[in-house]
Amino acid sequence: MEKETLGVAIDIGTTTVALYLVDLKTGKKLATLGGMNAQAPYGDDVTSRIKYCAENGHEELTRLIREQISLMIKRVCLQADKNSEDIEYLSIAANTVMQHLVAGYSPVSMGTAPFTAHSLFGEELPAWDGLLIAENAKIYYTPAISAYVGGDITAGLLAARLEQIQEAALFLDIGTNGEIVLKHNGTYYCCATAAGPAFEGAGIEKGMIAESGAIKQVKRIAPPPSAEVTPPDDPNFSQVQAVGETYFTIIGGGLPLGICGSGLLDTIAILLEAGVIDKSGRMFGGDKYWLTPSCDRGVYVSAADIRKLQLAKAAIAAGIQVLLHFAGITEKDVKILALSGGFGNYMDLENAAHIGMFPKRMLPIAETAGNTAGEGAVLALTSDKARTQLEKIKEHCEYIELSSMTFFNDKYIEEMAFDI
Repeated sequence: MEKETLGVAIDIGTTTVALYLVDLKTGKKLATLGGMNAQAPYGDDVTSRIKYCAENGHEELTRLIREQISLMIKRVCLQADKNSEDIEYLSIAANTVMQHLVAGYSPVSMGTAPFTAHSLFGEELPAWDGLLIAENAKIYYTPAISAYVGGDITAGLLAARLEQIQEAALFLDIGTNGEIVLKHNGTYYCCATAAGPAFEGAGIEKGMIAESGAIKQVKRIAPPPSAEVTPPDDPNFSQVQAVGETYFTIIGGGLPLGICGSGLLDTIAILLEAGVIDKSGRMFGGDKYWLTPSCDRGVYVSAADIRKLQLAKAAIAAGIQVLLHFAGITEKDVKILALSGGFGNYMDLENAAHIGMFPKRMLPIAETAGNTAGEGAVLALTSDKARTQLEKIKEHCEYIELSSMTFFNDKYIEEMAFDI
């Protein structure tokens, strides 16, 4: 029997990891596997993991992510009935901190100004010991742009096909970290915002990632006078008492255990519309809004949760304004808005525009682009041309540091208010 030639593409996010087993001869995905990043107990975001490494060294976090990838490779090969020793090539797309940790480099130098990375990758490295894959297998790390705009973004730009777009285009990767890219006249203006983990349910009182039991979507349905309300034709919708008639979708059905980022955004948009929250973010009538009956296992959104999402959305909105300023264009000049990331893929675009995460005038041109980091990793795995394109994208990127920029800070304060 002819020996198979397999590859593995990996998207390492701060919160989650996605892995794809691919037939290198055909480019076909044979199996996909995802899970929580094993480093999560050491911090919700890259800043906290850098701090851990500064105090304890990076070796433990490197061990955790490498062992997780090894286990995921075993599981995905069992799932597809394939031999892991036929895996000859791996590609990894991740933010720069995650790339450092899986490659075995310390990320500590990225924690303080001038935020210097040990490597910006875009190269092949030998596979680490302990991976049960083909002898002499190589790992390709997609090129990073800076300490806080990583290989997941170059991979995402490749997958979103921004190289083929001539008009001004905006790319938002919204997850635990918020990276923004504006392409204009062949230049990619890039920045990273301190959005925080609220978009993925972390740090929220009843928050959780988008997994079974999470409220992922909240809808308000206004019934006609004296009419009975019929829930949407979806077995996962459950009716709750709220303002008017409100329904929510639970991932996997059953009882709600918590709320993920997309459900939190929907709830805040509904409460803004109902007047329960004002433009400043103040909640009327108490400091909790219950989505389910008040009890030990009840799910609510608190005033503190609203503030965290407000801070996160303000960072994204201000980052957009900074890039427009540097490119010398206005909102109306942008013709495409592509949203990616663990949160960006699943949020309700109308509600996102309603709370002011991105300008309302961009809503007609907004579209979700899927898991672009994962798709870009697959392209890099299977194509020399794709790897060349990644280097070309990197060469045309202009990174803009926001941390000490007065213009960004001013815009951040402006964007704190909800866009009612």
